[in-house]
Formats: sequence, structure tokens, C-alpha cells
Amino acid sequence: MDRLSTAVIDFTEAAYDLENADDTWLPNLLRAGAPVMDRGLGVAGVLYGRPPGGGPVQLLRVETLGCPDDFAELHARAIEATPADVLREQARPGQAGTMSENTKGRPEELARYTSFVPYCKDLLGLTAVDPNGLGAAIIAPLDEAVVLSSRAKERWQMMGAHVCAAHRLRQGLFADDRPDTGLPREAEAVLDPQGFRLVDASGSAGHSSARGRLREAALQIDRARGKLRRSDPAQALELWTALVQGRWSLVDWFDTDGRRFVLALPNPPEIADPRGLTERENQVVTYVVLGQTNKMIAYYLGISSSRVSALLRSAMRKLNVATRASLVKLFLEMDQSMTTD
Repeated sequence: MDRLSTAVIDFTEAAYDLENADDTWLPNLLRAGAPVMDRGLGVAGVLYGRPPGGGPVQLLRVETLGCPDDFAELHARAIEATPADVLREQARPGQAGTMSENTKGRPEELARYTSFVPYCKDLLGLTAVDPNGLGAAIIAPLDEAVVLSSRAKERWQMMGAHVCAAHRLRQGLFADDRPDTGLPREAEAVLDPQGFRLVDASGSAGHSSARGRLREAALQIDRARGKLRRSDPAQALELWTALVQGRWSLVDWFDTDGRRFVLALPNPPEIADPRGLTERENQVVTYVVLGQTNKMIAYYLGISSSRVSALLRSAMRKLNVATRASLVKLFLEMDQSMTTD
């Protein structure tokens, strides 16, 4: 099951392809990732909403590639028959792996699903849902129960991080309140891919430290998309983090003469904070509450693991909690009180 190839980078590139219209984005994503995702019964993509404060998970759209003709219909029936609280847990942001693993100790959940999709004995997938509750799931039906290696599961999480960031980016591009930066697509920086020199910048992207981080991240992505995608796709995927400094996504842009540039587009996770934390502390804590490890939080935000640890310690001091478990409990209690007020 631990298959890896250049398709993991093809998949990541497809996620950030802004030239694709909304109705072609998900099908193209499935085609790009199929070589590492399809286990014989095809692959499917689901756009859905998961209200962060509660409420039922809503399936907005299902796309399939190579699946049995009735898979989309049977999958939808299985979801409709799943209790709301169970479905919210199954659709938890950052989930990756197989259903048999993720529901270990609760075999009735897998049994319920397979009773609706009889040729499916397990389900491999990732959930790429933003803290605001919108996102996608990529799933592959399996004809047998499967256990992923820890490395394979981590790589699925990384792929999910990119789908999450890319989906959020696409939603934000059409927002009415995007500030006018005077740069293409309201970017905050434009880099020339020849040496990745910063051609123009706006706001915080113009600071010397940000310039260095953006150039370094662009170089890493260029390495990932080059020879490394074939010689070592695992390392290539690790190099290409989902964000730069918790704020920017780097994407290709072509001017009217067909010249390629790299844009740094603002794309931070939408996280409300009534608790007095800094933006970066709040991002880290939110991902902790969602069950992510420090390594994966670093990957989501494009910062170092040591920086994640420092931000987490700072947030815990401010919130007067001593353990990670206490922090999660505190935030869950806060969320519950906010939704019942």
C-alpha cells in the first residue's frame, strides 16, 4: 500500500492550478493523483461542508474516476445513514488513512458503510477541511481491509494539507473583501523563477525576513517539481510545505507574454480567536485541537517544528494549561459554550 511516485507532485501541482475552473478542479485532481490513490476500484472526490461549531456535515458534490457506476450513489446513501456525531468525527480535518484503522474499536461504523457499498471492504482517504468547515475529501474504495505504514499515513496527511490550502485559496480569490495590492491576483509578492528574485512586494511580504523566507520556499518547491519528483518523491513532498510562514501560498502565474512568475498569495487559515492569542499561536493551537502532531502543524503552516513548539508553549502559558490534553479540553469546552450561548 505504500506506493509512491511522481504522481504525488503531479497531484500537488494540480491542487494549485488556478487556471482550472471550479467544475474541472476536482476531476483534474483525481486524474493527477490516481496512480498512487486508485487501488483497483477507482478514486472519488467529495466537496463538503462541516460547520465548525456543530450541525450536520453536508455533501456538496461528488466526483468519481474509475469507480463502479453506482459508487457515488451508494456512498451518499451510506453517509446519509451515518449518525451526525459519527460523521463529524469521520470528517475531522486532517484525517488520513483507512476507515478500518480510524474506526478501530468501533467496527459497527465500517460495517454500516460496507452494508451500503457491498463491494467495498475498506476505504482509504484523506479529509482536507479548513478550520472554517469547508473542504474536500479524497477517497479510494478498497476490496480488502488495509493497514497503512506510519510513513504512508503521514504522506497522505501532507497531500491533504495541500488540498486544504488550495481549496481555501480558490475560495478566497473570489472574496469581495480582498485588499487591493496592485499586484496580479492581489498577491503580496511576485518572484521571478530565474533565481527566484523578488520582483515586487506589498505589505508584510516586503520585509527582509519575509523576502528570504519566500525565496527559500520557492527554491524548495522548484526542487520538488524538478528531478527530485522522480528520484525521491517522498522528499519532494516534504520539501513542498502547504504554506509559507503561516500566511502565503506560492502559485504559478503567466503574464500576457507567457512569461512565468511565482505569486505569493495571502492564504492564512480562517480562525476566529476570542482568547487573546497571537495569530500564529492561534493557528498552532487550532491544529493541536484538531489532533495534528507538531510535525504536521509545521507542514501545514510552513514553519519549523521548533517554532511550533515555542508557539505552543507560549499559548499554553497564556491560557494557564500545563498539558496538551488540558489545552484540547479547554478549547473544546470553549467551543461548546460558544455554540450554546
